[in-house]
Amino acid sequence: MAGGAAVTGPRVDVLGLRAAHPLTDVVAAAGVELQARGRGWMGCCPFHEDTTASLSVDGVPDRFHCFGCGASGDVIDFVQRLHGLTFTEAVAHLEARTPHPRPATPSHHQLRPGPSPSWPPRDRAYEVNALAWAHYTRPVAHATAVSHLSRRRGIDVTALEEQLGAPVVGHTGHGWTTLTDHLRAAGVTDQELLALDLAQSTRRGTLIDTLRDRLVIAATTPDCRIAGLLGRDTSGDPRAPKYRNPTRTVTYDKAITCYQPAPTRHPRATVVLVEGPFDALAVAATAATAGRLSEFTALATGGVVVTPSHAARAAHLTGGALVVAMDGDRPGQDGATRWVDLLAVQAGRPVLVTDLPHGRDPADWLAQHGPAGLALLDPARPGASGGPRQPGPEIVRAILSTRRRDPAVEVSKALGPLLAALPAQHAEQLAAGAVTEMTRRGWNPDDAFTRSLTSAWRTAARTLPYPASRSL
Repeated sequence: MAGGAAVTGPRVDVLGLRAAHPLTDVVAAAGVELQARGRGWMGCCPFHEDTTASLSVDGVPDRFHCFGCGASGDVIDFVQRLHGLTFTEAVAHLEARTPHPRPATPSHHQLRPGPSPSWPPRDRAYEVNALAWAHYTRPVAHATAVSHLSRRRGIDVTALEEQLGAPVVGHTGHGWTTLTDHLRAAGVTDQELLALDLAQSTRRGTLIDTLRDRLVIAATTPDCRIAGLLGRDTSGDPRAPKYRNPTRTVTYDKAITCYQPAPTRHPRATVVLVEGPFDALAVAATAATAGRLSEFTALATGGVVVTPSHAARAAHLTGGALVVAMDGDRPGQDGATRWVDLLAVQAGRPVLVTDLPHGRDPADWLAQHGPAGLALLDPARPGASGGPRQPGPEIVRAILSTRRRDPAVEVSKALGPLLAALPAQHAEQLAAGAVTEMTRRGWNPDDAFTRSLTSAWRTAARTLPYPASRSL
């Protein structure tokens, strides 16, 4: 028995189990990225739609607590909630893991699960993922998913699937071992099922499906192979996590993998960057219904955490506009700033930002407005006309968040090349947004920042091989 015989008859050595399976390791293995905060760690809670890193881990030793949904407990409680298991099943699940005794001191500022020697070869993993997707999208399961999306979320994928010639959503059904039984019959081993997070161990040593009572969508690689399967709860059980992403596998890593519901169809398509996978699906479905699928490519990271890998994928999808469309709340604003920082400030790529009404997300907006709602994402519609705007405020926030010694100079340097490369009308909007934000924050006394920005703009414009607007 792994972990040093944590269970003896009906008794459970809880302290031994905690020692053999540190809570931070188990949480990180569930796909939660943890950042050091004070005496513990913080990350986005997997038990509800969390974009604010409200999950505290080890702030109190061996305990987790979510300040958003109230979930709390030890490593056994975490596994119970995550996988919908009983206490004894959660104990057995932990025993099936290789124990990792607690280090004296955490040695990394960010915890992420490492590679596992039990992972199957990558090509085999893609093959198994494809078998699972085919099962989840069989006719009855597919029809259930399409109906649920339309009735409950206002997302009609009919036109999208017709144009792609393939399903974009499936359903698990209600059984506990439906997928496991199907894949075993197809020659998939139990080790492969566990390594790809398609099944979980129970106390009895049997396997059950990881996803049950869930809509399922497929996260793919840039070459359209299935990296992992994402699930959204349809049971209505408040104890069930709303979303379930795979843990890190040989093909799936949340820090790298994005959800793109439809392949890019035009080299100048607008790339719409959203938080949730179902927001991305709503954008693609609405564009397809409007006959505009070739104009838009939607991409979701599954939250407001954005990595350089995510930004690189977004930047290389097309040569068209990049439109950041985060949810209309404070976490969404923070997420938009992260996208702008990585794409505009660090990579020098022009970006636009869409402002959704407070409390709304792209899926809500498009469910209410239908194809007309695409105007909010259309770069051909300037901000004053209800479309996306230039990211002046976000650029300022991104640079000020690093506490630069001379913010006026740093912001001017970052904006100069971007301003010089834009058409005059767009450049003026970008500059005006930055000046407004710097003035609001007290960094434009006597128009000092305005003058600095004008100078940086003129300097950058002189390096261009074509005429450009040079001042506010």
